[in-house]
Amino acid sequence: MRCYATALALAAVATFTHGHPTQAAGTAGTAKSERPTARGTEFATLLGGSSPDDSYGPPIGHPGPNGSNGTLYCPDGQRGDINEEHGDVTFENGGWTFRGDARVSSKASWNLLGGYIAFDMDVTGVAPEVNTNLYTSSTSQPNCGERCYCDIQKSPSGKPSCMEMDFVENNGRCAMATTIHTFATDGTPNNPNCDRWGCSSGLGLPSNGKFHVHAALDLDGTLLLTLDGQVNNNWNVAPSQQSNTVVVKTMGSIGAAIVSSQWFGWAPAEGQCPSGDKSGLAASVFRVSNVRVQGTVMQGPEPSKC
Repeated sequence: MRCYATALALAAVATFTHGHPTQAAGTAGTAKSERPTARGTEFATLLGGSSPDDSYGPPIGHPGPNGSNGTLYCPDGQRGDINEEHGDVTFENGGWTFRGDARVSSKASWNLLGGYIAFDMDVTGVAPEVNTNLYTSSTSQPNCGERCYCDIQKSPSGKPSCMEMDFVENNGRCAMATTIHTFATDGTPNNPNCDRWGCSSGLGLPSNGKFHVHAALDLDGTLLLTLDGQVNNNWNVAPSQQSNTVVVKTMGSIGAAIVSSQWFGWAPAEGQCPSGDKSGLAASVFRVSNVRVQGTVMQGPEPSKC
């Protein structure tokens, strides 16, 4: 997720003392670049009526008896469910390990409304200021791999941007941020901290560098993030009704593919975490494991069920 944006003015940047968060006020950094103005017809129509992508996949399902939509999947790179886009990637333990600059993406996309994504992260081997993450990209070609990659950033080739939901974006072992990036459809530039409709929420990371994340979307498109079983309203991303409308229509038309990467160039809470340089990236090791997805497959091959 090449987010060359300002250091996030986090609504609440927390640091952990013996594994417990303590609040610290966040401050805005110097912008490296701005979030892009929305472009492309793929998402520009989402607020104005039917989407050109309405033909993708089945309609939104009904919540099951447990309140969740869809089927429980365990996407597995060893079974061919994940695109190895670039870098040194090892598929293991129901997830992946990156050594140096690397990225993977799921071959399927899901409607996550009423569902969730859950996973374990291990950043014990991550170098300072290296960005490690797990997010979704709402692309119309999830099975295409790196050649068709897109996120909220303006594409150099002129391709439309894609809705991006950053469940976890880390700065080394220091801090993380959660952000929903939707679109401005009237030509107004997006706020680089998130977008003009959404917001970001940040917190520190557990001192042992290992944690479990559960990211759930309700049927209205609001994200609830739980870290190691802890729920705090400051961590939740609850955009306006306009942004929720984009999330709901996008999920119901093309869904969202999982993306995860490790890279250097921008990370949340810059200036508040230990500094590093690009030379540390090569030896940086980042692990994601036990990935679970509760949702309805909208595009791509059906991944492995749990």
